[in-house]
Amino acid sequence: MKSRKFGKLSKYALALASASALSFSAQADELRFALGFPAGVPLEAAKAYSKAVSDLTSGELTVRVYELSLLNHSEMSSGVGDGIADIGYLLTAYSPSDYPYSNMAADLSMKLALDNSIAGKEGLAYSGAMLEQILLNCPECLKEFKDNNQVYTSVVSTPAYGLFCNMPITKAEDLAGKRIRTSGAPWARWVRSFNASPVVLPIGEVYEGLSQGVIDCTLMSAPELTNFNLKEVVKNINMDVPGGLYAAGGSSTLNRDRWNSFDDKTKEAMLRAGSVMSSYVTYLYQEQADKDLTEAKARGINIVNADPKLLESSREFIRGDLAFIPQFYVDQYKIDPKRAQELTDNMSNLIDKWKALVVDVDNPDDLTQLYWDQVYSKIDPKTYAAD
Repeated sequence: MKSRKFGKLSKYALALASASALSFSAQADELRFALGFPAGVPLEAAKAYSKAVSDLTSGELTVRVYELSLLNHSEMSSGVGDGIADIGYLLTAYSPSDYPYSNMAADLSMKLALDNSIAGKEGLAYSGAMLEQILLNCPECLKEFKDNNQVYTSVVSTPAYGLFCNMPITKAEDLAGKRIRTSGAPWARWVRSFNASPVVLPIGEVYEGLSQGVIDCTLMSAPELTNFNLKEVVKNINMDVPGGLYAAGGSSTLNRDRWNSFDDKTKEAMLRAGSVMSSYVTYLYQEQADKDLTEAKARGINIVNADPKLLESSREFIRGDLAFIPQFYVDQYKIDPKRAQELTDNMSNLIDKWKALVVDVDNPDDLTQLYWDQVYSKIDPKTYAAD
């Protein structure tokens, strides 16, 4: 896997910026980008996005990133909609009733755990599937953002989720009775299926929860070992189960009024910048996951594997849960049953499609190109998100 400098803009975007003599009607202006993280991959990806916006608009627009100072995660949806920020790293799971269609697509991520054919590239594939689902196949998803005075331009995807625990978990019976912190309904259902108890706990409180024994395990992706210093308290890691990943959100969601103030050339530039944000946040997360797991092993953290029986029991649960998810959204959010099934079937097919597409991707610039060619290039900036 090739490593690239975080702030480097994709070759494609740079070539476009230098080759195109675009005329922007928008006056030079600074866009406020609210980020609910103090550091780490989201901030580094936001820097790449900021550079992309500046380059692609020939300096007509700049982006100032406010890390953990302008809006937090729970404030992001209303804050972007109200114009407190022009752009926000929006996690739609914090406002589930506002984004049921988008979150339904995100909840299918455990399908990736039914095989290990793209181990280490799960996020790359799921980001592509989410982009294609929301931008090209789910007008209901786009309406959710419109109803919140927002415009969706990029995706959020973490690497695959594993079990990070105080004790080794290798067999199904090891899970029984354990208190496990979860971050979404599918994982809570997975935990219950093994006679364990799901615990809702903010990620910022997991360190204390593990160190004091309030929880036995947390389900998360490997970068949180560094982002929240959990490498000091996690003793055992099993990346074989449960799988899935967090993909509920838009990493550069724009205020709709601000979007509508742009001319068509600027809108195209913002979509191109969105492809940069999508690729960098996804790719850099996976790079950090690989690094953090290597460092965890070097620190003496026990890396264990699931025995075949636990692995098959987990996959059996996932197959049943994937069939249940459409009905959950029908019951919970009154989505039309036929449409819920259509959308989940389409998302399932897109996951399979994107698993094949990302096999040879080994840097964020190529991922930017792939997302652009497969998804963004099919959007007409003149009509996208138009009132």
